[in-house]
Amino acid sequence: MMKLRNWATAGAVALGAAGAGLALKSVLPQHFAIDQAYEPQEAVPDSSTWPEIEVTFLRCGYVTLPEFLVVRGAFSFVPHVNAYSAVLIRHPQGTFLYDTGFCSNIYAFLRNQSLFFRTLLGGFIFEQALSSHLQQLEVKPDDLDFVLLSHLHWDHVSGIPDLPGVPLRINRVEYDAAKLDTSGIAELVWQFMGDNPHELFECTGPAYMGFRSSYDLFGDGSLILVPLPGHTPGNTGLFINRASGPRLFLIGDAAWSAENYMYPATTHPVLWSLFTNDDATARQTLIDLHRFYLRHPEIPVIGMHDARMQKAFMTVEERRLVEA
Repeated sequence: MMKLRNWATAGAVALGAAGAGLALKSVLPQHFAIDQAYEPQEAVPDSSTWPEIEVTFLRCGYVTLPEFLVVRGAFSFVPHVNAYSAVLIRHPQGTFLYDTGFCSNIYAFLRNQSLFFRTLLGGFIFEQALSSHLQQLEVKPDDLDFVLLSHLHWDHVSGIPDLPGVPLRINRVEYDAAKLDTSGIAELVWQFMGDNPHELFECTGPAYMGFRSSYDLFGDGSLILVPLPGHTPGNTGLFINRASGPRLFLIGDAAWSAENYMYPATTHPVLWSLFTNDDATARQTLIDLHRFYLRHPEIPVIGMHDARMQKAFMTVEERRLVEA
């Protein structure tokens, strides 16, 4: 009997140690196979024709997470602010939004969602509705030519009810994949999109800045869309090339934080598995962003949840406008 108890104790200790080891491994930095000698052949963009473009981040809400959840290997409980934002872009050929933040009646849409959703995803702090932001900027929904959606997750389409009738532009790959999703969260996406007309685009143009293909939104080289898949099949980034200020690169949800592509590092494995459509593809996208960041540190790379980078950009932008 004593021998049996000893075996049971030893087994429990071994299982506990194994569990602790797995838990520790889940937060350790992960190796990415990055070829440091990678040097793509990049055509130098012709900046002589770039127009003046105004860019304004509109933060509608936020959630605070410990840093170790946002950046795998961080080992830090420092609060990390994840924003829920839209970006207002004013180009001579059109005024539009990249993603949409939150609508004024966001909670009415979320009221009937599952307890899991309301606990894990609905615990954000609501700050200001998209419609309120636009009103402050004297922009009416009718002034918008379209909305460009980085991808079809609920928190990127949830401002659309404040924009009745405004056309939605969506990557065809993303739209086709979303149509196959029959989950409750997918149904919420379509509820937010409502009856707004939609137009599909395809990134079938040439490679651009190290990314495999592109789509020139206005045909003038100033607004270039590139595929950044993995988080979703059709997550789409937007290069903004302008004469009126620094270039920038919006990346949807390819990274939540700048540290994700700087190191590179995924989010914590639990979050990564919950919100990543294709693990290998999403990691490759992080590698692509990492390489771009090393080659072009002068170009801000900004995720749609990266509150710190959004605030830093707007601080510089507001100072530039005051000094202009």
